[in-house]
Amino acid sequence: MVARNPRPPLRASARISMRLKSSTAESRPPAKIAKTTRAVKASKTAVKTTKAAKTTKAAKTTKTVNSKTVAETTETAVETTKSAVEKTDVHPGIAHLVATNPKLADIIARHECDLFPAIAPPEPEVIDPFCALCTGIIAQQVSGAAANSIKSRFIALFNSDDRFPAPADILPLDLPTLRTAGLSQRKAEYISGLAAMFASGELTNDMLLAASDEDVTEKLLRVRGLGLWSVQMFLLFSLKRTDVFATGDLGIQRGMAILAGRDVSKLRKAANVKPADKKWKYMTEDDMLRLSEPYRPYRSVLSWYLWRLADTDVAVLKDKKKQK
Repeated sequence: MVARNPRPPLRASARISMRLKSSTAESRPPAKIAKTTRAVKASKTAVKTTKAAKTTKAAKTTKTVNSKTVAETTETAVETTKSAVEKTDVHPGIAHLVATNPKLADIIARHECDLFPAIAPPEPEVIDPFCALCTGIIAQQVSGAAANSIKSRFIALFNSDDRFPAPADILPLDLPTLRTAGLSQRKAEYISGLAAMFASGELTNDMLLAASDEDVTEKLLRVRGLGLWSVQMFLLFSLKRTDVFATGDLGIQRGMAILAGRDVSKLRKAANVKPADKKWKYMTEDDMLRLSEPYRPYRSVLSWYLWRLADTDVAVLKDKKKQK
């Protein structure tokens, strides 16, 4: 009987190779499980895609609804204001503002401009330029309440019937006497000097009432104590001129910046300006004049609503010009 040859022993490298193949085969998942895993992953991806699509669609829908709501609100305000300005009891300046810039419709609808009423009051307002200018000087750099008190004491120096003194009444009084009403030395000098110009005929009430804005400005800037802003406020609140535009007024600058779509809350911060810096401006004078040009000849009415946009208390400005 012939003996069979035994199987030759495997080399070490071959044994290691077989073990690796066996291990790989054992770790590979069955085809059915792998297919199921891929299906689950695909399903999760589809769910995420669907959720993202729904979120995007919802965002677009919300944006569309919000835009539509804003547009409808603006359109309603514009139509309401347009209907109002078509009436005969509205100042033509209001109609001009809305026609020039419909964005003003909302603020106009919420605030009546009583400075320029369309219907004249039953009794025409009596304008006394000399009294108005003196009142403006008294009101400089003080509160409305303080200005009222000083003016009352000033009038009491001359009479007891609340009638504002004439220039000829003021001239005989020396500066120390005028100061007893609460005036500073400078203000006493300013009022005395203004009275002298009226008494001499260099300035008259009739002259100021009839002169153009430019001529009034030129004449009054020669008076000590009256700067450009004071003269412009006199033209606007006392003489009721319709095309006054004080580019140096911070409230008007702020309102114009808001109307132009600028974020005024960031302008001062971006410029790194201290609150006490009075030379800083929300807008340059050139920009102010350029943007206000379409609103001629009713920039006084525009100024009224720019103050409203800037949330300036216009009543304080009026009181300082018309204290009684």
